Amino acid sequence: MFEEHYSLAKKNIEKEDYEQAKESLLKCLNLKPSFEILHLLGVVYINLKEYEKSIDIFKNLLKKKFFNDSIHLNLGIAFKKKKEYLKAKEQFELSIKLNPSNYLSFFNLGNIFVESKRKEEAKKKFKRCLKIKKNYVPALVNLSVIYLNQKEFKKSYNLLIRCIELGDESSVVLENLSKIYLLTKNFKQAEIYIKKLIKKSPKLLSKIIPLALGYTYLGKSKEYKDICKFYNSKLKLLKAPYSFSFNKSNKILKLGFVGQDFRNHPVGFFIKDMLPELSKKIDINVFSTTDHQDETSEFIEKYSNWIRCHKLNDDFLAELIYQKKIDILVDTSGMTRTNKLNIFKLKPVKTQISWAGWLASTHMKEIDYIVGDHFATPSIDDKNFSEKVYRVGDIWCTYSRSVFDDLRLKKNQNNNEDVNFGCFQRPEKINQKILEVWSKILLRTKRSNIYFVNNSIGPYEKKIITDFLKKNKISLSRVFFISPQNREIYLNSFNLVDINLDTFPYNGGTTSFESTFMNIPTLTMKNNSLMFRCGESINKNLNMDNWIANDEEDYIDKGVFFCNKKELNVVKKKLKHQNSKCVLFDSKKFSNEFLEMILKIA
Repeated sequence: MFEEHYSLAKKNIEKEDYEQAKESLLKCLNLKPSFEILHLLGVVYINLKEYEKSIDIFKNLLKKKFFNDSIHLNLGIAFKKKKEYLKAKEQFELSIKLNPSNYLSFFNLGNIFVESKRKEEAKKKFKRCLKIKKNYVPALVNLSVIYLNQKEFKKSYNLLIRCIELGDESSVVLENLSKIYLLTKNFKQAEIYIKKLIKKSPKLLSKIIPLALGYTYLGKSKEYKDICKFYNSKLKLLKAPYSFSFNKSNKILKLGFVGQDFRNHPVGFFIKDMLPELSKKIDINVFSTTDHQDETSEFIEKYSNWIRCHKLNDDFLAELIYQKKIDILVDTSGMTRTNKLNIFKLKPVKTQISWAGWLASTHMKEIDYIVGDHFATPSIDDKNFSEKVYRVGDIWCTYSRSVFDDLRLKKNQNNNEDVNFGCFQRPEKINQKILEVWSKILLRTKRSNIYFVNNSIGPYEKKIITDFLKKNKISLSRVFFISPQNREIYLNSFNLVDINLDTFPYNGGTTSFESTFMNIPTLTMKNNSLMFRCGESINKNLNMDNWIANDEEDYIDKGVFFCNKKELNVVKKKLKHQNSKCVLFDSKKFSNEFLEMILKIA
């Protein structure tokens, strides 16, 4: 009978059916208690997350003088699971003292140091583990992750490739290989591993979004379109498409927004001052997919039916939107990480539009319109969109002036003789072609400097930028980096610069609005990629056509030409004069144009 229960327990452990294994082991204990049965039962309790029972067993074994490295190891694992790291560390060290070849104790010590953010000590422990068992994949993976986070890509890559050579193509291996290629901007290779990852784990479909972003940063239209189509094809239609039989007579039009960006975020900044005007004429419904609240979301909530949906899955959310009888549903996320495109794929609303948050096509046939303007989306660009482009009167969106009201902003001129250029974009938008163009401007304007202002620029990105500029004979005494800790510091940093340098082919949007508000002109370039021509639209609406370069050479020439304090002071005064009546911040006027649009397309 004992042998039968013991054999059944071992089989259930192999199958990871720990409840059944526990029952068999408890029966074994009643028949013939032994060290081996107690030890196995302690391990089973760990897998069942019954850590206290596990700890009691291993402590009792130690009291009975069963000194064994595996007892200390498993007792340490139980403590680690309870996040009692000091006790766990002590047990792993005792295990190693009894058996210096216990690679699992070194591995678990490494994990404790990772949890404690002591990365260098973690590396040493993982290396000791691998010295004992060189092909232990979990240690290879965990060590590779540390190297990846430290931007030591070659070391991380070599360890991950070893995992694959050992037959391990687990999700974590594939995902980290794709991250290395994404961070080094080798998007073709990243695509191979991301698609393997999604094939293995379809729930990880969102992992392809950074690849879509990467292709937009480089202006790769075909590649971006292919990724969109791949993504859209993998979205699950849990329900059949809805039918539309709403009686539209004598009812106020219902407008719905879906997403999590109705807060201190560019989308929140665009929509905030529109709502007081729009809410007078139509019924506004915000389906918020986050529980985050701040002053912007609280303001938006006052002028809308704010519906908290962060706990709803896509199917239930689509059903809710349908039941609310929304006439027009607005997507403000597009191909970004937090998108809710699966909702739009389900088509719970007859007319669906894309606006403001993503300035390219989603290539999803269920989205009917994208909102642009005559400069950002000229008719020549219609080929880039699966949606019908609706062009509003002046500009595709406006920035809410009230967002600046509570900030202590000072609009000061840079009175130094040097001209300071500024880049306020995320590092992903800064490619080598851009750095080459900016280097040439700096070389031709000896009394100039450049400021990179963005808290996403870390040591790795800083090194790439400085190495490139140094190689192109730019003294690093002319290069400055600022990581603003809040929006007030960030916006006041515009006072340090004279010219805001726009990126290409992916133009800045929010940063150019903010630069204009701070009376700093933006030098932009015509964008012939898949993205909106944001820089062109903003400068056209400011009557600053001469600040729009035709190509890279023209961008360099204009950068050199405008590097003139007298000329810059004239431009800044012009912006200051325009600011109070500028269409970029005229949310009331834009609200009326937006209302006219939705009444027309509903």
